[in-house]
This record gives sequence, C-alpha cells and structure tokens, in this order.
Amino acid sequence: MVDDLDLGVRWLRRDAGKAVSEGLPGVHVRADRRLRTLLHGAMAGSPFYAELYRGMDPDTVRLADVPRTDKALLMSQFDAWATDRRVTSAAVGEFTRDDSAAGQRFLGDYLLSETSGTSGTTGAFVTEDTAVAVVLALRSRAARVGPRTVLQTVGKRGRTAMVINVRGHHLGRAFFLRENTVGRNSRILSVADPIEQICRDLNEFDPAVLNSYGSALQLLAHEQIAGRLHIEPAIVMPYGETITAAALTMLRTAWPRARVIDRYAANECMFMAIRCAGGLYHLNADWVILEPVDAQGRPTPLGEQSHGVLLTNLFRRVQPVIRYELGDSIRMTGRSCGCGNPLPAFEVSGRTGEIMYFETDGREHGVSPTALQPAIDPAAGITQFQVIRENPRHLSLRLRTDPAADRAVIAETTRQSLADIVTGLGLHDVLVTVSDQLPEQTRGGKYLTVVDRG
Repeated sequence: MVDDLDLGVRWLRRDAGKAVSEGLPGVHVRADRRLRTLLHGAMAGSPFYAELYRGMDPDTVRLADVPRTDKALLMSQFDAWATDRRVTSAAVGEFTRDDSAAGQRFLGDYLLSETSGTSGTTGAFVTEDTAVAVVLALRSRAARVGPRTVLQTVGKRGRTAMVINVRGHHLGRAFFLRENTVGRNSRILSVADPIEQICRDLNEFDPAVLNSYGSALQLLAHEQIAGRLHIEPAIVMPYGETITAAALTMLRTAWPRARVIDRYAANECMFMAIRCAGGLYHLNADWVILEPVDAQGRPTPLGEQSHGVLLTNLFRRVQPVIRYELGDSIRMTGRSCGCGNPLPAFEVSGRTGEIMYFETDGREHGVSPTALQPAIDPAAGITQFQVIRENPRHLSLRLRTDPAADRAVIAETTRQSLADIVTGLGLHDVLVTVSDQLPEQTRGGKYLTVVDRG
C-alpha cells in the first residue's frame, strides 16, 4: 500500500491544490484512502492500537465503529502508543528537562511539543517531518496576499515577532525555533512581560509579521487602538486559541491594512482549517476528519452546534490520533460558502470544558460563558477579562482596565451587571465578586477567558 506521505514535498503541494479543484468527491476519495493507510499503520506499529482495534479489518471498518480516544487515555498508554518504539515517557522526560533543546530534533527525528494541561491533562506530542511537510503544503490554501502586503513585508525585511511563553517545549516556541533562526529579522518576546514592555519592544522592532495567542493579540490590539502601541504589521497571525468574531473585528480595527490569517490548529493536528473572509473555517478534509458529536457521543446533525468533536489526523503516523476527543464545540454549516472555497465550512464556539456548573436550590446548573458575555462591556474601559468559578457557589471576575479609566467604577458596574445576569439564570445562591488581581496566564502563556477551579 502506497502512503501519500512518502510521495515527497512537491507532490504534497501539487495535490493540495488539485484536491480543492476537484471538489468534495476528490477530497473524500483521498480522505478514505489515507484513513485506511493510517489504520493499517496504527494496528501494525502501535501496541496500544493493535489491542484497541483487535478483530477489526482496517480496509472495511466504518470510522463510526472505531473506539474513541482522548488525551488522558493516550497519555496513560504513552509507551505503547507510538509506532516508533523509541518514543517513551522516559525519553521525553530526559529531552524536555533541557529547556534550551526546544525546537531541536527529539531522538534525531522529530519535533516534540508539550501541552500546558489547561484541559486538565498535560500531553507530549512528537511530529515527524512528513507531517510538517503536509502542514506546509496546506498553507497554499490561504488566499494569496496582495501586492501591498508583499511590498510591506519586503520593506520591513520580513521582520517577524512572536509574543509567546519563552520557556518550555510548547508547540509555538518549538515550531518557531525549528523553522526560524532568532536574530536580526526574527524575535521572540515574552508574553509574561508587562504589556508596557511588550509594546516598547514591538515599537522598536517594527515587525512585518506579528504572531501570538489570540487573547494576547486582543490585548495588543487594544493598546494599538489606544495609541500606546504603534506598529503596522503586514500580517497578523493568531494561534492556539479560538478567535471570536468580535475579537477578529478588534484585530482588523487595530490594523486595518494587515492581513489576518486565522488557522484552526492544535498540538494533535497542526493545521485543521483556515478562516475565510466570511468568518467561517474551511476544513482540510482531505487530511483531517472532524466528527461533531452530542453529549452522548452521537453524531450532531449539520447546522446544529455540537457538544464536542472527534478528530482524526490523517497525516500523523508516529503517534496516530484517531477519533480523538478534541473538546471543541463546532457547527458544520452543511452548505457552500460565499467565498467560493468548496471545502467543508464550520464555526468554532470554543471548549466544551468552558461550561461552568453551579449549585442553587439543591440542584446543579450548567452555564455557558456566552450567557455572561453581555456583562463585559469593552466600551466601558475593559481591555481584558477572566471569569473564574471559584466553587459551585462563587463566581469571580478578573479585569484589566484602561489606565485612563476609573477601575473601581468599572469593577462595580460590571459586577452588578454580572450578578443581574446570574440571578436571571436562576442562580440565586451564587456569589459574584470582582478580584483585585489581573487575569492570570496558564503555564503555556495563554489567557483563558474561563477558569474553573473545581
């Protein structure tokens, strides 16, 4: 059986364009062929999958009949998961103890990245060169940049800034260090630095390309609008977090001449989809399978919001990711998109784990953060916020406000508005407070909108 991954970088790039031109029939043929290759390889090389799929025929089994996996399961079976038997938890531990090794080749062959555990389980993922080649080939599906963007990038000599967590082996840092030599035209800035310092560094560097977590970019966009940051990047690239329509509007307001390239990605799959001008993501369905499911794991009909989503990555071979509970809530539109891209269109609403549960009147009530959003008024001087479930009867809010605004007034107004919404939801026994502390970062450097302390 010929594996498409073995056909070379040039073939992968040509096929990425050819698949789109052929439309969904050609895309589905490729996806099924690659799924069969993936299942064969997983069952032959991974002791974990060999046992999990015992008795299954990889040539005929329906994907819906294949057992589901998740991060906790794969991490608990780490030493039996990989098809390269050198990939063990001991080898990973030895490699990651050296922080300066980030971006270097793990076992001489792989890119290694860790997750920070914001979903409750830390993870370690190794990515082979052929998988990276697919990711780079799929970049061609982004709409071509215009002459102005090219000239602006060249005029700034391609200077690239990445505002991230500068420690650890997380994907952003590892991949950036692998693909770029930090020097005159590229710079990594610490997202943990005070925002004033980040602005000074960016103003001095004047990047053509600006990369960072979605939440950090929103904060920088506010600084740009307020006049404390004054850069004009040609390209802005959020990653690592779902960008809402409102956040996307803020980025475009701050940098109206910049091309915002928003890709849907994760450690488990480095490039699932790209967002079009109409605001929808288009799935790389020839290399990635997403199955929207409800809370019971049943398929979610087209057009309806899912509870979760199962990911099958068709270009990972060393650590196969098959029917993996990604945790995001999505909505597949099931219709063609006005942008003309024939690949399946969908929306992402965020993490299933963001649903918070409170106790009132002796019962448990689930609340989506979206229901609390009206209490947070950016026009009131709030530049960043974080909703924290301290316990089943206590909801707190952390705010970062504009230096020129009256923080005390904003805090009390927001607290009262949030309390009114909570009461309207029937949560009469839940205390609402505003903390004096600023929003906190994860170990990976991100600012989560929702934090559940359990």
